[in-house]
Amino acid sequence: MQIFSKSQIANWILLDYAAQKQVIIEKVELFQNKYKLDFDAFETEINSSSVENFDAWDDYIEWKAYQEFLEEILTKMDEIKHGNFQMA
Repeated sequence: MQIFSKSQIANWILLDYAAQKQVIIEKVELFQNKYKLDFDAFETEINSSSVENFDAWDDYIEWKAYQEFLEEILTKMDEIKHGNFQMA
């Protein structure tokens, strides 16, 4: 039987989250490059536009999901760095 310390497990979890974070950042950067805007500016633009652009709305929904997932991962990473997790 192998025994792992809490810090070893924390490092593995952080490594997994870091990989997920990088993938999401790359997706977000694709949208930023496509629209030449950050998410907040794009959200303001799409919500104030009088013309419906379904492709832009699809991108908005996807981009917003990536933004929320990125925030969630960053929060989880911060909690783990502070030792706020349990092992079974």
